[in-house]
Amino acid sequence: MSHTTILRRWADHVEKDPGALAIATPERPWTRRELARHAAGLRERLADGEGPVLIACADPVPVVAALLACAAVGRTFAPVDTRQPAARWTALLEDLAPTAVVADATGRAALAGHAVRPIDAGQAEHGAWHADDWRDPDVPDAGYVYFTSGTTGRPKGIRGSLAAVEHFLDWESAEFAVTDGTRVSLLTSPGFDAFLRDTLLPLRAGGSVHAAAPGTPPVAAGLAAWLEAERIEILHCVPTVFRTLRAAGLTAGSLPALRTVLLAGEAVRPADIAWWRALFGDRKDLVNLYGPSETTMTKVFRRLRAEDADAGTVPAGLPLPGVEIRVLAAGRPVTGTIGEIEIRTPFPLGGYLDGRTGGFAEPHAYRTGDLGRLREDGALEVLGRRDQQVKVNGVRVELGEVEDVLRRHPGVRDVCAAAVAEGDADPVLCAYVVAEDALTDEELRAHADAGLLPGSRPAVFVRLAAIPRTLNGKADRRALPVPSAARRVEADDRPRDGVEAEIASLWCELLHLPAVGRQDSFTLLGGDSLAIARLLDRLRSRYGTDLPLRVFAENPTVAGLAAAVSAGSSR
Repeated sequence: MSHTTILRRWADHVEKDPGALAIATPERPWTRRELARHAAGLRERLADGEGPVLIACADPVPVVAALLACAAVGRTFAPVDTRQPAARWTALLEDLAPTAVVADATGRAALAGHAVRPIDAGQAEHGAWHADDWRDPDVPDAGYVYFTSGTTGRPKGIRGSLAAVEHFLDWESAEFAVTDGTRVSLLTSPGFDAFLRDTLLPLRAGGSVHAAAPGTPPVAAGLAAWLEAERIEILHCVPTVFRTLRAAGLTAGSLPALRTVLLAGEAVRPADIAWWRALFGDRKDLVNLYGPSETTMTKVFRRLRAEDADAGTVPAGLPLPGVEIRVLAAGRPVTGTIGEIEIRTPFPLGGYLDGRTGGFAEPHAYRTGDLGRLREDGALEVLGRRDQQVKVNGVRVELGEVEDVLRRHPGVRDVCAAAVAEGDADPVLCAYVVAEDALTDEELRAHADAGLLPGSRPAVFVRLAAIPRTLNGKADRRALPVPSAARRVEADDRPRDGVEAEIASLWCELLHLPAVGRQDSFTLLGGDSLAIARLLDRLRSRYGTDLPLRVFAENPTVAGLAAAVSAGSSR
């Protein structure tokens, strides 16, 4: 199977029915013909050059067009999240050294001040497209680069190949019957490699991509409504987003088009399976996926069964065809014993852009840093990390990077970052800070925003007199207090009866706090973008008022939201 198989199969579908839907965005639908002409125009602009191409677009359509164009001319493509802080733009431009940049209006604004002259993604929309030009072009597999968090605070580029992507797409399309007309969700930012899965899977199979609005994905009732309106058949998302559907009031007849939900990026809980199966039984598959970016998306999967709802640890599953999973203890493969997970692939791995070997012990093998156990039936259980890497809302976060950025503030004396889960809540990224009294949480958050990607920014800041230490001087994360233990509300700031009290109760539920004040800021108490989406959804359901994000941002306090809700309800 060639690395150009993706292009050939896509071209066959364009030629077969050029007027069929290719990508649906909130702005408008794109036909196969329109996407093909967009890709052809970018191909003409990129054909004469060499070297990597940076793709900086918030709109998914030019990203897809640009990566198809790069694949057709044998150039490495590197899609990035346009919400990069300025320092990260500088670092990734230095490391990638792109010879071309494709950007939309959002990307051009983000790159302002850097010495690049982007190709305007919207100006190459009307190129001439001929199917034979895209069928197995004689070009090398230049692959792609995706940037993730680095332990030093510098983004780490991971190389991948189109042959590896094709290996995965060939498996998923066959395993889950993704064929002509299949409608697949796109909730992933272009800056994550799962974007390739969500877009190329349906396009190569003759299906269609259905993109939610850029930014925070829809949640709860909003997500359910979107899935029904778009008639989504295949949903890819992280468990954190999936769990919000529990607040959507689903019934056994809900989501009639949906037939498969594939979860990746975080651990699936037994309660997730029990709830889903109680609603739909075997009628809608729930699938667990596992695989780091270094090995190109998923390498292990499991169709979750009734017995998994009673498991202590939900299995990640069995390897894809041609993939071997080993668990190593003292360097030797073991079964039934906890060790480090190693993944062996049927294709060579690209490694890191800067040449670091990391877990790449061999060309076809990667030691993940994840701890796991192989069961006697061959199923893999994933049990945690060996290092300071965590997953929060499906995003890979290096705690060392968070700490490094915060330590650069002159008012911070010491810091320790941790992913903290209270009770059965999803983990939140918490920064425990020893700082000067004059340094406010607002200033800390602004400093973090300037140096970290949105998914790596602490949701909660907890002030300590000192970071607890072990005998050898390392930060003792097990001795850190949970954020709610440090939470106190002054008597004169307690929410008033009525709407304020109801909203405060909702905040406590969403943020897992014992109490909140009427002038507290939702974001400063730990409300990240996903929590904000949940809050607005719950306010819509409870009060019948659809508060715009702009209104929330103007006064994100209990008192402010109560006033906005009351004003909206009285209209």
